[in-house]
Amino acid sequence: MLVSVLVITLASCNVLATKPASLPGPGTAEVTIINHERPNIQVDFFPFKNSGCKLFSSNSYHCQPSSLLYTLGCTYIEETPLLGGLTPEYPIATCILEINEDAGVADIPDSCFYYDGGFTTYCYQYVVYKDHHYQLLKTIAEFRALYAPVDSPEEALGFVLVSDNFIAEYGQTKNNDYIYSVQELEDTHVETVAGGYVVHVFDTPGFGCEPFETKSVEIKVTYDGQLTELNRFPVYGDSSLSGCVD
Repeated sequence: MLVSVLVITLASCNVLATKPASLPGPGTAEVTIINHERPNIQVDFFPFKNSGCKLFSSNSYHCQPSSLLYTLGCTYIEETPLLGGLTPEYPIATCILEINEDAGVADIPDSCFYYDGGFTTYCYQYVVYKDHHYQLLKTIAEFRALYAPVDSPEEALGFVLVSDNFIAEYGQTKNNDYIYSVQELEDTHVETVAGGYVVHVFDTPGFGCEPFETKSVEIKVTYDGQLTELNRFPVYGDSSLSGCVD
């Protein structure tokens, strides 16, 4: 992601459970890592590469005021390969609106998938290239109208990743700087269940104060694209960070 994390929970997600009582306390020395293969999917980003947005980092582009995407409300666009499982297979980019006086934007939009940031606020939306035109999706309801039904694990993953600042992790290994609070740490994966899918992702704060705790989050995605948070519990904290990070 472009910026640090401030989690704003979607109104469409209802927390049904909390950390299981059986989890061991922080400082677990022995942790088993269960890896899962990253889905072999890519997003079509070609229509966005010559859209008036200049390369800013490895997967992020800064949109110039003269560009059409800037006028749509994108200060930055990002390539997010794991959205490649969505159908229809329209080219899609993450659209990030920077909200502060220096960026020339003072008002926070009423409609965003989620908000993020510290001293500067960022509004996350999505833009698709459809019928030779850019179309801005401002809410999860608009996203659902375009992409539902959800008919594959890869598409369920995409629905979850757009809904909040969640992270998909693959190929994890034990990190000596981490204080684990679980005995098993499992990569991102998707389970097929009755009525849809359960997607396992991570929520990692990019700013704030220690213990900088990463949490595992489980979200059910129904075939019609409704999201419900089932579970959320801490899996590790980063001991290499101390104090507060802005």
